[in-house]
Amino acid sequence: WKRTNTKTKSWRSRRGQTAIRGLGLTKKKILTLISENRVADRRTHHIVDISLRKKNCHKDFFVATEDNEKDDNSIMAKGFSDAVNKAVAKEKENNQNKTKASTPTTAGGSTATTKNAPLATRKKQAESNGAKNPHLSASERKEIAMANWNKATTATHLAGVVAKNQRAAAGQQLFTRTLVSATTWEIFSPPPSNSISGKIVPRMLNRYNNRRRISVEVHRVIPQLDDQDEKSRTSAKSYEECVLRILVPATKELARKYKREAFLKYRNHEGSMAEYSGGSTVNNGSHLDDDDDLSVAGDDGTGGKFNDHGGKEYEGWKPKYSMPINAGTIRSQKKRAVSILISHRNIKQEREVLFDTIEGARKFCEEVEKQQRLENERQEGRLQAALGDIKLNKFEKINLLFEIVSGYDLPIGDFNSSDPFVVALMGNEEVHRTMHVSKTLNPIWTLKTGSLFLLTVESKQFFVEDGMKFIVKDYDQFGKDEVLGLVHVNPRTLYKANGERMEFKLQPPTGSKEKEIPGYLVLRCRRASEYDIKFMEDYEQTNEARGVASYENPIATTGFIKTMTTWNTKKDKDGSILYKIRPGPDPKRVDETEWMTDAALQAEVLKPSLHWTDVGHGDLGKVYVEILGCDDLPNMDSGGFVGNKTDAFVSIVYEDCYVRTDVIDDCLSPRFLPWTNRAFILRNSYPSSQLFIGVFDYDAGMLDDHDLIGRISVDLTNLRKDTEYILSYNIFPSARIGSREIMGKITIRLRIETPDERKVTLASLEPPQPTYVNVKDRRDFRVIRETCLGLYDEEKYSTATLRSYIDELTELQNSLFYIEDALMTLLLWRGHFELQLLGKEMKLPIHSFNLFLVSTFLVEHPQLVPSFGFACIAWFLIAVMGFRRNSANVWAHCYSYGEILRKVVIGNDLAPPHNIKPFENFDAAKEEMEQWVTRVEEAHKEAERKYIEAQKEEEERLKEIGEVDDDIGTKVGGGISIDPVRAALYPIQLMLGMLCRAIRFVKNVIIWEESYFSFWIATGSLVLAVVCLFVPWFWLMKWTSRVIVWTVFGPWMKLVDMFYISRTKPETEEERKLREEAEKIKRKLANTEAANQARQIRENTKKMKVMKKYMFGKYAMRVPILKQDRYLDVPLPESSATPYKEKEFTLAELAMQEAGYNRTRVPGQTLEGDMIPTIPASDDFTQAPIGKATANPEKLAKDAPGASSLAGTDSTAVAGAKIGAVVVVAVAVSYVGTPVLVDFLSRMFHSLKNSG
Repeated sequence: WKRTNTKTKSWRSRRGQTAIRGLGLTKKKILTLISENRVADRRTHHIVDISLRKKNCHKDFFVATEDNEKDDNSIMAKGFSDAVNKAVAKEKENNQNKTKASTPTTAGGSTATTKNAPLATRKKQAESNGAKNPHLSASERKEIAMANWNKATTATHLAGVVAKNQRAAAGQQLFTRTLVSATTWEIFSPPPSNSISGKIVPRMLNRYNNRRRISVEVHRVIPQLDDQDEKSRTSAKSYEECVLRILVPATKELARKYKREAFLKYRNHEGSMAEYSGGSTVNNGSHLDDDDDLSVAGDDGTGGKFNDHGGKEYEGWKPKYSMPINAGTIRSQKKRAVSILISHRNIKQEREVLFDTIEGARKFCEEVEKQQRLENERQEGRLQAALGDIKLNKFEKINLLFEIVSGYDLPIGDFNSSDPFVVALMGNEEVHRTMHVSKTLNPIWTLKTGSLFLLTVESKQFFVEDGMKFIVKDYDQFGKDEVLGLVHVNPRTLYKANGERMEFKLQPPTGSKEKEIPGYLVLRCRRASEYDIKFMEDYEQTNEARGVASYENPIATTGFIKTMTTWNTKKDKDGSILYKIRPGPDPKRVDETEWMTDAALQAEVLKPSLHWTDVGHGDLGKVYVEILGCDDLPNMDSGGFVGNKTDAFVSIVYEDCYVRTDVIDDCLSPRFLPWTNRAFILRNSYPSSQLFIGVFDYDAGMLDDHDLIGRISVDLTNLRKDTEYILSYNIFPSARIGSREIMGKITIRLRIETPDERKVTLASLEPPQPTYVNVKDRRDFRVIRETCLGLYDEEKYSTATLRSYIDELTELQNSLFYIEDALMTLLLWRGHFELQLLGKEMKLPIHSFNLFLVSTFLVEHPQLVPSFGFACIAWFLIAVMGFRRNSANVWAHCYSYGEILRKVVIGNDLAPPHNIKPFENFDAAKEEMEQWVTRVEEAHKEAERKYIEAQKEEEERLKEIGEVDDDIGTKVGGGISIDPVRAALYPIQLMLGMLCRAIRFVKNVIIWEESYFSFWIATGSLVLAVVCLFVPWFWLMKWTSRVIVWTVFGPWMKLVDMFYISRTKPETEEERKLREEAEKIKRKLANTEAANQARQIRENTKKMKVMKKYMFGKYAMRVPILKQDRYLDVPLPESSATPYKEKEFTLAELAMQEAGYNRTRVPGQTLEGDMIPTIPASDDFTQAPIGKATANPEKLAKDAPGASSLAGTDSTAVAGAKIGAVVVVAVAVSYVGTPVLVDFLSRMFHSLKNSG
């Protein structure tokens, strides 16, 4: 081959053979691709003209450029296809004409190639021997070489086709590039190693080593955007760009040849090569790749900094790299030497090139300066083509927020996993890099691992660049990071994105042998808001902080030294005892409030609070809570004999809020005064939310935890609006486990404000969302946990917890007493419904009467059983509600079904506010409770007595028959074991805990503790009962039975057996495998959506967890919303409730209140949104109106200045009603009064006329 063809053809043939072996395509597939006129790749677009090659195969070949690819490709592909078809047909004909007899064989039976063998056989043998068969003539060897050349050029074409089709299938941005003009010069390019200490030091040994060709080319580019349809693609805007390209000899032999020819040229025409002189300063900066290095690829899998942009091809030369024309600046020209400053992104270097003539150097400089002047206009066109239909100023700043969400099914980088991280590039400049996630193929990047970054860029630069690249790499602690894959996203897609989740298939890196790799990368992008920009700026400064937006607890000033040096009581002159006010006196009345008597202190506690803390994010209503004081607390500190007592504070947890009062040090009955931090406004977001209150002993040591004294859970569901409650509760260490030991008493003042009761009731139709509270300090986390759950942790193994669960389940038998009472009431017609008749109180047996009517009706109409079955559920719940409302304890009453129904229908329950006096109906409630306790105790005693009697009878029986021991095994001691049954009992404890919590919820629904759930279940049952009335159950049962009997049990089933069952062949092994494979694929497709949803849930959960850690603290506690306590906390008899009426304000006081004066806003910890979640804003914290003195003039006192002018302001509805009333009155008066008035005036006129 080398002896009969040029070196250039040898290189191209090897290139083509390698490509075609890598493709693995058959000849039929090759001809199909050529005939389909696929668009070839711009860098490997070699299509050979067969007719010209026959004459001079080492020179005449055609290189198609992009300007004529559409026309010339079709012509040449058709001609080339015809030529190949003719060659194949001719070869087939020759093979058929030759006989097998002319093929001699050797003794071993193998075919021996001789000079008389058929040409096809000798060609095949020659191809296998490398064209070295001595029996071939020179013409035959030349023909074989020509056939190999055809294969090489065809493979080159197909390689380009496949490469471009792969990019198109991957959704990458494609270009149609047309060469407009090109001007070339042959040069010498000294390597950058000539740069020493910022100076170019020419060396005669290597300045003429590198022969190069430099080209200034202008291309017309038509971008094929990803989001364009076919019509838009054909009408896409084009633009021109100018590039400076460097080409190198295709082979080392050509490099030596071109350099030798240049030396001969200089010797014959220019003289000595030492005529060159000159030099210039080199800027310190990073260097380009060495000019002799043929590899220009970078380490990121996307190519080097100056990948060749494509353009004109030259025989014997191949592209090295190219750069935008503006990246090179002519610094100086001295004779044939031109110094070029290369400055592009982070590359800055000065290089020199040596032209063959001084005239060539001068024309090159002129051409570069000319094209640089025109480049600004070209870039404007490029920007407009990239923008398309987007209207944007080219110098406008674009702020984009990116989130690298996750990746899944990534390639394996290490032995069986990867340590992936992502590098984000704009063009070839790195703009962001995430941290690596260890040992996973499904990484999720969070705020902590660098998922978010902000990109601020001019629109011109953003759209002119070829989009954003995201490179997924495998982190290696030692060695080079491996590129796993990359994703390219065009700028239009990023600019139009609005934060939605976008999945991109990973593409193999440049130079990879893999055509397709597994894995997906998930991204989000949106234009950054002001909040996003501020958040990212703050995060860069405080990225190691936690709880940057958390609630700050009040500062405590307690301590042992302060206790020893402070007196808390003293005697007044009149002998009365004065108490020191803690944590301090009223700043406005220091002298009056520093020391106070007990009576003055109690009166001061009941005064309105001076400062409120508004917390939370809900919009259903507000809960106003004031902690008034505690009584009879135990001393939790040592040293009580010297005055060191409990340092009490109260914590409140409600939904996503956590607040604390001030610390009252060294006091067992602390009082929280109006000027202290005791008043809180809690915003409600779910109707059944509980209010958790805990009393703690403050410990100042950093390693000491605050000790829980007791806690309560306040049920807000059955409290009414416009009522002020003063509630007292006994506090207990736990409400779920253990015995109930009273640890003191707490008193609170509470009020509920509900603007829309219908909205509250309808909100209970949805299940509560998981709610968490985060804090920075571990001690605060324990305070929150013990406030919500109590002192004991149900998740830890404990025999006490297990016994508590068993006792709770045993106590369920007490419900038999309720069932017994209900049955006796129904069957014996005992009265229960109170009614005033003729001045006498009577109790009517309404439930017994209803049961009798329903039973007699169902006996005659059994088809109505389903309807009455659903009605019985509602009847049962309403009956339990009535029983509870008839309880003697006024604090055990609940909302009635009618009141909740009115909330839904008209938006108001129409119930008056509660008015409960202290110890109201106390004696009757006490007697009722004592009767119940006595009944339960007697039942337990009776059960215990029967158990003892049964045990005695069993012992007597054993004595009579004798004890039997049939165990013949050796008795072995149990040995030493800390807890040998833990492994068996702990799972039982967890299961019993789940069972007990489920039973508690069901019990709370039945007894209307969860009154909204009880209401909706009763309402749903009534609706189903009404629907079932119209269902013909007997008709359905009769005809269903007829269809089944006549279809399944008839004699025609014999025909089914004869023609179907008996003819059904048993399933073969192959059919079974196919069926199982189909079912497997079906299950996989069905699970794909579920897996995608689960993946998104994992992403959102992990990202939200890290975000809340950063904003509120790293310790998170899930707050219970529904009631799950074993024991319910009921207010003590001394509690009271009075209708609430807000005091009348002056105009100044009302304006200050509406402006948020004396209120502190603390947002809740609920976050909404993606990427950078935000805290929902509160719209009603400040109600100051615009253009009016106050938003609520009805709250003004009648004698307040301006009240008369503002109080008369009507709403739109009232004003419209008044106008309508005036119009109606005017019409009535006009219709009736006008004729009367006219008649009266006419009579008067006639009377005056007659009298005159």
